[in-house]
Amino acid sequence: MHRRDALAALLAAPLLGIRSLSAQTETLTSLTVAEVSTRFASGAITPLQLTNAYLSRIAAMNKTLNAYVTVTADLARRQARSAPKGALFGIPIAHKDLFETKGVRTTAGSRLYDDYIPEQNAAIVQQLEDAGAIMLGKTNTHELGGGVTTINPFFGATRNPVDPSRIPGGSSGGSAAAVAANLCTAATGSDTGGSVRIPAALCGCVGFKPTFGKISTQGLLGSSSTFDHVGFLTRSVEDAQIIAGLPRETASTARIAVARKFFFDDLEPAVASAIAPLVAKYPEIEFPVDAKTMARIFDPVVSFEIWGALGADWRTNPGSFSKEFATFFSTPRPSIAEYESGFAALKEYQELVDRLFDSVDVIVMPTVPVTAPLINGPIDGMKILRNTWPFNAAGTPAISIPVRRGGSSDPPLPIGMQLIAKRNNDDKLLQVARTFGTTP
Repeated sequence: MHRRDALAALLAAPLLGIRSLSAQTETLTSLTVAEVSTRFASGAITPLQLTNAYLSRIAAMNKTLNAYVTVTADLARRQARSAPKGALFGIPIAHKDLFETKGVRTTAGSRLYDDYIPEQNAAIVQQLEDAGAIMLGKTNTHELGGGVTTINPFFGATRNPVDPSRIPGGSSGGSAAAVAANLCTAATGSDTGGSVRIPAALCGCVGFKPTFGKISTQGLLGSSSTFDHVGFLTRSVEDAQIIAGLPRETASTARIAVARKFFFDDLEPAVASAIAPLVAKYPEIEFPVDAKTMARIFDPVVSFEIWGALGADWRTNPGSFSKEFATFFSTPRPSIAEYESGFAALKEYQELVDRLFDSVDVIVMPTVPVTAPLINGPIDGMKILRNTWPFNAAGTPAISIPVRRGGSSDPPLPIGMQLIAKRNNDDKLLQVARTFGTTP
């Protein structure tokens, strides 16, 4: 089997009533981060009241959606009573189960970590806790973060809140489903090839991947240090600005262009019709990527690093991996020469991308070429990944925002618009994204 086929198999891995809630619970769990902070300041609600509302909603809905693999109810209530009054005081959030959480089981969606209870928090978990955030629990992920479906062979499939017969995307599918279903105010995610933005697009929320290295990956059980990013799932762009600690502004002016070539190829009609009117007025810019670029700059590097991170476990404990990961390991690790060649090509690509921003501030394109596939398939993992991996390779900040839902399904399925900016221009990217924000 060729390496590309092995990666493709890994990306498309297979699935397994909601109790009535009070009007107050429904109201409280629909508030944005900004709205919650305002109500806390006025004394209208307390962190404990809000936390209990979320825990009630999780109890009612999680059995159906399987967004959480662990709910930390007692810990959440303790934190709600004593949260530090920082920028995120009292905000109930969820953490993807790839992030280490002190004293709380962290599985990475894998049998390798079945009994792993970390002794310290991942950097992002600690950062948010220090700012006053409350942890509601750990969200489901594609096995070891290695795919785009969150159909987990060990912890079950997460279902899309818009249509539970469909995937939420992945690998941060549990986080996206939790945000979209109002099971948390915001959530953390990791993004190696699109794992924050893909589920955001398919579930109808915001997914923000900052510039590479902007947020520490310490404590992330990732497999590719070259491409792993820490990101966030939120209900609005403003919430992403707050969670990321960026200025809450909108852009007054910005040079915006649309990347049509490659990114608009073979779009599902619903995606094409939703995106077209939003980008019609912008000039076109040619992005330095085509159908062969991934095999040259992404595949050899990510495959080499996955082998480096997990190869020893595969050799000594193959039963802890799913059939999909077994398929990946059926191909040999790229040679040092292949890795070095890929890494050199990657650096050249990053320089080309950086130069594009001499003439433009933000580039836009669809986040995912399709709407959420059925859990029972067919699922084209490589197509789902097509529009997002280039920006992990580029290291640029990228965000997916929900646009008008479309298609013939009932209800219409979410569609995402992706915006990118130059490395370290994260604040500008989010400022522009707020001018694109629409209610799905």
